[in-house]
Amino acid sequence: MKTPTKILITEDEMIVALDLERRLKKLGFDCILASSGEQALDLAAQHKPDVALMDICLQGEMDGIAAAGRIRLQNEIPIIYLTANADEHTLQRAEITHPASYLLKPFKERELHICIEMALINHALQQELRSARAEMEKKVIARTAELLRTNETLRKEILSRQESEAQVREQAALLDKSRDAIFVRNLEGQILYWNLSAERLYGFSKIDAIGQSITDILHTNTETEAKALERTLHNGEWMGELIHQHRSGKERIVESRWTFMPDKSAILIVETDISERKLIEAQFLRAQRLESVGALASGIAHDLNNVFTPLLMTAQLLTEEATNPDSARMAEIMLTSANRGSKMVKQVLMFVRGSEGERQPFRIEHLVKELVSLLRETFPKSIRLRSTYTEDLWSVIGDATRLHQLLMNLCVNARDAMPAGGALTIALKNFSADEAYAGLHGEAQPGEYVCLSVSDTGTGMSAELKQKIFDPFFTTKEPGKGTGLGLATVQSVVREHGGFLNVESTLGTGTSFHIFLPGCNDLEVTPEPAQLQLPRGNGQQILIIDDERMVREIVKTALEAFGYRVITADDGADALSKFAVNQNDLAGVIVDLQMPHLNGVSCIQTLRRINKDIPILSISGSMENEVPRAELESQQAAFLAKPFTKGALLGAVHQMLTGAMSTVTTAR
Repeated sequence: MKTPTKILITEDEMIVALDLERRLKKLGFDCILASSGEQALDLAAQHKPDVALMDICLQGEMDGIAAAGRIRLQNEIPIIYLTANADEHTLQRAEITHPASYLLKPFKERELHICIEMALINHALQQELRSARAEMEKKVIARTAELLRTNETLRKEILSRQESEAQVREQAALLDKSRDAIFVRNLEGQILYWNLSAERLYGFSKIDAIGQSITDILHTNTETEAKALERTLHNGEWMGELIHQHRSGKERIVESRWTFMPDKSAILIVETDISERKLIEAQFLRAQRLESVGALASGIAHDLNNVFTPLLMTAQLLTEEATNPDSARMAEIMLTSANRGSKMVKQVLMFVRGSEGERQPFRIEHLVKELVSLLRETFPKSIRLRSTYTEDLWSVIGDATRLHQLLMNLCVNARDAMPAGGALTIALKNFSADEAYAGLHGEAQPGEYVCLSVSDTGTGMSAELKQKIFDPFFTTKEPGKGTGLGLATVQSVVREHGGFLNVESTLGTGTSFHIFLPGCNDLEVTPEPAQLQLPRGNGQQILIIDDERMVREIVKTALEAFGYRVITADDGADALSKFAVNQNDLAGVIVDLQMPHLNGVSCIQTLRRINKDIPILSISGSMENEVPRAELESQQAAFLAKPFTKGALLGAVHQMLTGAMSTVTTAR
């Protein structure tokens, strides 16, 4: 009978730990519980678990990361970190322990199960791979050393033993068939042997390489080479990564294995090209980091929605109550800024879940004017900005926020291409693509377009570099100064809008990006709707439940200003107590979905058990796809997304009380 997998759970919140133990036992795992890092070390040494689930934030002197590092020193098992949130510094510390995965709380049982199974499979594969690789390398090195000894003996006896010539050729042929570059150097660094794979990897023939210094032709870092030589002379072998240069100047990252020859006069070197693997690993790590950043962005956006809700409503109230022009102007600036911030948060959420924004006709020249004004304030004075557009320019149907992001990416790239200054030009014009033009440009379709051109007088690009600029993660900037996603994002936005783009660049002269967006020359301007009378209350009492004090206060102020009576609660427990006391006087309840101790859905379910007919409006700053729609529908609770305006709030409350609001509605 197969022994169940043992899992060490380290969690200082006993309720969470017991819940994890229950879920894992149901999945067939054996569990060992620890409530601190010190206890986890003792239990790991005693029970030898197969996997460790480790909460990063533990009480006591040793946090989860330190405990995981100590456990991996004792027993190399996969570590899965559990965390509700993590900053960049914490993630960097955690990466040192080489975790198998991360689980962001709260997580589903299926995610937990998959994460554990994948960690076990990956760990088993890594163990098998290391074992097989070590065994294979021993065999290759042993066989290679044997071949070279035979080769040297045959070379010395070649004049007296003619039959040895065939054997020498045979041994050399075997080495040449190896996929790895194999060569021999003496202790002074002079190359004595060079196989065909070495020729292919580095571009030097045997004639060019033999007799030359390994440092001179491969440009090995002298300090690294000295350390490798020292370890080989001391231990008889060395293995590590080296960076060599191909004859063309292109870098090659290799896994290099050095073995001291038996006669102590030379070193056998076997090198495997891992350049492509290192590139893939780097891209994978960057993708993982972006995924983690996306998860963090989602949480930050939720918090910002709680910040923008009181800002938006306060700005509206100040605008309406301002008694002098200066106060009104300042309140209007505050309202405009709050609205822009709210839209930026919405854009972050759309980026996290990969969805498109709202498309509508707009005048793109207005967007360009606004951006140029911003760039004049922020770009170096050495960069001359210029914008041009035709008077009869067509409108564009699209997402203004996404196109603003596209234009900003292109302008920032243009700035970076002109470190010593230059000219940056943004031009707009109408463009008609016929069948002939579309046939010559792969992604173009016949039709009417607005052409947006961003041109610079910077360094320009070679034809080879131009072919790679839209590849995800490709960047020519220094580490830390670019993600390699700017132009990939530009291309994605253009395709989302049904457009296409062209790039013109000359090395040393500059670059022009031409973006073609479908145009609309018969745009009808929709008149602004008349100011609607906001619905007022008639003394109805509303219970507001939200753990954010500022949100509670501004919602209370807005409702009381429009004829409602309001009582507030700062969490689910407080809400249930006040509801029990005041339920006969309450006309409705407003509940935030994300609260500590008792979350919004649980609170709604409890309220329904007390009074099944009470109107309920739920509110949340979470992403749209994180709203528990099914649960809200089952409890007949309406929904209003944060941040919301005063008008949206009053309308939602009025509809809730009159029964006109749909079960799950998003209103801003």
